[in-house]
Amino acid sequence: MHRSLILSMTIVLFAGAVVLCFDEKEAMTKLMEAAETCVKEVGASDSDLQELVKKQPASTYEGKCLRACVMTKFGLLNASGKLDTEAGHEKAKQYTGNDPAKLKLALEIGDTCAALQVPEDHCEAAETYGACFKSEATKRGLM
Repeated sequence: MHRSLILSMTIVLFAGAVVLCFDEKEAMTKLMEAAETCVKEVGASDSDLQELVKKQPASTYEGKCLRACVMTKFGLLNASGKLDTEAGHEKAKQYTGNDPAKLKLALEIGDTCAALQVPEDHCEAAETYGACFKSEATKRGLM
């Protein structure tokens, strides 16, 4: 029933993402499009991109900034470097295919992670959110 949980937010989203319970192929395509643009914008390396794709923690500051850029492009990270829960809820609805159980899980994870106190640095904040998404998805048996 549950394939994975992306970075509802992406990460949805990611954003990783976040790995939501939805059409993984569509999500990965959109994630890669955003990531390829962001690699150039933040000066990330191929290994930074691979860590993102493999849902591993970023090992460089540029890798953390890559995640922040992707989350921003998905509308999940606002100008203050915080999760935009309203946008996250909309993305969750979009990617869960109107499955109430999947949507409930995605919203729970997003809301839990949005409540975190994160660093002011957007790159560090994105890494913190990504770790939260992964941890919460694991707790719910989605990873």
